[in-house]
Amino acid sequence: MVLEQYIQRVEEKLQQLVKRLHQLQSENASLKEEINHQQQTLQQQQLAIQALEDKLHLARIAATAQGGATVATDDAAFKKEIRSKINDYIREIDRCIALLNG
Repeated sequence: MVLEQYIQRVEEKLQQLVKRLHQLQSENASLKEEINHQQQTLQQQQLAIQALEDKLHLARIAATAQGGATVATDDAAFKKEIRSKINDYIREIDRCIALLNG
């Protein structure tokens, strides 16, 4: 009788272990899918960042080609240059208005 109870307990524990194994395998598969999804999202975001960096680089090149600001490494210098350009445009507009009125 004791041997039968011992065998029954071993079988119950074995069934619990098998059940837990299946749960862990399922969780593992789910986590692997989540990792793959996160990696794809990360790749998409990296591509978007690269595209934006390329656009910024092209905008800086275009500004330089048009006599605009060179690559601004200092925000204060960049702001000063932008203000200067705006003032130049305002003076040019005022000159055009004066010519039209004259």
